[in-house]
Amino acid sequence: MQHLGKKSVWVKDLRRRIRSRVPGQVIIDGAKVLDDLIRWDVRILELYLSADLSRSPEAAAWIAAADRVFEMDAEVLVSLAPTRSPQGVLAVVEEPRWPAWQASSGVGLYLEGVQDPGNLGAIIRSAAGLGAAAVLLAPECADPWGPTAVRGSAGVVFRIPVERDASLSRAADRLRAHQGELWATGSEGRPLGNWSPSSPFLLMLGAEGQGLSKEALAVADGIVSIPLQRDVESLNVAVAAGILLSHLSGQV
Repeated sequence: MQHLGKKSVWVKDLRRRIRSRVPGQVIIDGAKVLDDLIRWDVRILELYLSADLSRSPEAAAWIAAADRVFEMDAEVLVSLAPTRSPQGVLAVVEEPRWPAWQASSGVGLYLEGVQDPGNLGAIIRSAAGLGAAAVLLAPECADPWGPTAVRGSAGVVFRIPVERDASLSRAADRLRAHQGELWATGSEGRPLGNWSPSSPFLLMLGAEGQGLSKEALAVADGIVSIPLQRDVESLNVAVAAGILLSHLSGQV
C-alpha cells in the first residue's frame, strides 16, 4: 500500500479524473456502494483510503478486492471527495458495458433532458428496483456514471442496462419490430388508473417543466398522465417515474 501526499502525481491525476470523468472509469465515493460493487464482482481498479480507515477491519475486504491500493491523509481525501459527505474511501472501478436493449420484452425507460444527476440516479434506482428492462438516455441527459448519479442510484446503476446517447428513432424501430408501443407522459392523457399497456413498450419521460420534445410526442402511440390535486401542475421527474413503474410492477 502506497502513501500519497497532497502533491503526489497520483493525487493530481485523481483530482483531474474526478473533475472530468475518463470514459470506461467510474469514481465511487462511499463505503456502502463499494461493498455492493465488490459483492457484484465489479472490478476495483484503484482504491484510495484515509490513513486511519486503511487499518480498520472493514477495509480488509476492499483492499483484497482492489488492483491497486493507496492511502492518504484524511484532509487530502476530503478535499478530493466529489460528494458532500465523504466517508474516507474513494475507488475507481470499471464502467459496465451493456448491450443495447432489443425491445423484445419488458419496459424500457427513455429520458429526455434529465440533467440533474441526483434525479437521474433516483430514476435508475426505481427502474432497477421495479423491474424495468433498461434505461435509455437522450444525449442531453446527465452522466449516469458521475459520482452524484451513482450515489443517487445507490450503486444499482451497475445492475441495470443503461444506454447513453440513445436514438429515439432507433429505439422506436426496435419496438415496432416486436409489435411494441411508445408511451409518452404528460398532463393530458390517459389517467394512470386506466392504463395497462402490454409488453414490450417504451415509457418516455421529460425533465420537469419542459416535458418531452415535440419529436418524442410525435412518435408516441399514447400519453399517460398521473392525476394530481390542489392545482399541482407536475411532479418531480424521479417521483413520476417511481409512480409509473410502481403501477406497472407485476404487469410487464
